[in-house]
Amino acid sequence: MTDNLAWVADAWHGVSPSATDLYITCARGLSPQQLAERMADHEPVEVGPALTIQEAHRMVDLAQIYCVGRIGQSGDWSFIVECVGSEGWSLDPAVSLGAEILILDPRPDDPPSFFRYLADGEVQLHFEPGFGYEPAGAQPDLLRPALEAAGAIPPEDFIDALLGRDEELPSVEEKRRALKAVGEHFGLSLPRQAITNGQLPMVVTRTSPPSSW
Repeated sequence: MTDNLAWVADAWHGVSPSATDLYITCARGLSPQQLAERMADHEPVEVGPALTIQEAHRMVDLAQIYCVGRIGQSGDWSFIVECVGSEGWSLDPAVSLGAEILILDPRPDDPPSFFRYLADGEVQLHFEPGFGYEPAGAQPDLLRPALEAAGAIPPEDFIDALLGRDEELPSVEEKRRALKAVGEHFGLSLPRQAITNGQLPMVVTRTSPPSSW
């Protein structure tokens, strides 16, 4: 069973699992293992036993293992959910050659969280759900119609003065609507129970500290 992406916003703002365990990267055109191999800081990547999110977190020892991912497939999309030392925010756009890549990064230590779409070796779209809409990338308006229709952002010609303060949406609700629109646009849904409470095959994606540390 799969769910739309709105639950990701709820999980980022919840207490279990921690947002540091929910760095999500998805790919269309790559198998789950191929996605992990393109993201990893070492070769080869070996798929290990299925683990819960808590078990994957406990594997990170900050000595030889800095990031553990759990991989899966949902429809046309492969996904990897990483724990602790993910560098999704700095993922080389070259990983998207011959594929499409979506990054959902909570950035718990340096907000705001963001969504990024990579394709053809370029950043096609980057924006920060829940913080208005200031897109960047080769296709900055790609999701504007979908986000407006979902009520995640106001229409482009909207006059801010007409919106009373009491009508503004909370940031988390804006994120929920934005991520739901992302999922609908790209035909992507992710299995909430399998990711947050179930077991998925594991891979080690970082054996050295992230460059941001």
